[in-house]
Amino acid sequence: MINDFIRFEDQTDAFTFEVKKRSDRLMNFFLPGLFLIGLAFAFFYGTWLIAIGVGGISLLAYYSAKIALPDSSLYQYVLSVVLGIFMAQFIYQMHGLFEMHFFAFIGSAILITYQKWKLQIPLTVIVVVHHASLGYLQNTGSSNIYFTQLDYFTLQAFIIHVLLAALIFFICGLWAYQLKKYNEMHIRQTIQMTELLKEAELSLFRKRSAEALEEQNQKLKEISWMQSHVIRAPLARIMALIPLINNVRENRVERGKMLDYLILSANELDEVIGDITDKTRVVDHNELLHPPTTSRG
Repeated sequence: MINDFIRFEDQTDAFTFEVKKRSDRLMNFFLPGLFLIGLAFAFFYGTWLIAIGVGGISLLAYYSAKIALPDSSLYQYVLSVVLGIFMAQFIYQMHGLFEMHFFAFIGSAILITYQKWKLQIPLTVIVVVHHASLGYLQNTGSSNIYFTQLDYFTLQAFIIHVLLAALIFFICGLWAYQLKKYNEMHIRQTIQMTELLKEAELSLFRKRSAEALEEQNQKLKEISWMQSHVIRAPLARIMALIPLINNVRENRVERGKMLDYLILSANELDEVIGDITDKTRVVDHNELLHPPTTSRG
């Protein structure tokens, strides 16, 4: 159980690292793209200082946090703030054009890739503070304040606007949360399936080992019976002939040679049989671990 937990934590950390690395690569294209969009908007009202200054500082803040703390998730929260600042920058550059507010939703959606619902919080705070402060300043007649192209932004419109934005941020955060939980569940199921497969393989091996042991024992019994009855029978006859030959008085020279050969052969045969009988008592562990497979041709 502890090993499964450690394995789950290791695989979760590895997956989270891959998610972060993939999302970071995506931001390397997305953030410079937002900076270029700011430069494009600068052509409409001559807001070059805002486009270069605010956009450049936003990029500097993100990459500084990322380089300074590569092992921390702080730069991701800085990213969330930066996305909110880009939204405010575009709204100002386009003099309150309503469509610029949609960049907040675009930023919220892109943050889903990190699979962290908490990243929606800084963006939500930036949007609420920006809308409340800029909407109030515009309503009070402050100059050079661009929040909306309407003459007056009512409290009712502000509340509806903020609630709808918060709802979208909540949905994106929920989506990120569900993605993370789904991936964790997938990792846990993968580990469980791996364990079940291992248990099934071991069970099939314990079964195969028992069958192989039974089959081998049967063969050993047969070999032992053959040695005791088939091979030892002629040996016994040879051993019985030796005293008969020894009692023959004529042709002593030939009889002596025959007797020597018979004794030598009998002793060699007896030693070989003894060695084989001893070996049949030893179980071949190599065959048990890797039982031979039979093929049908």
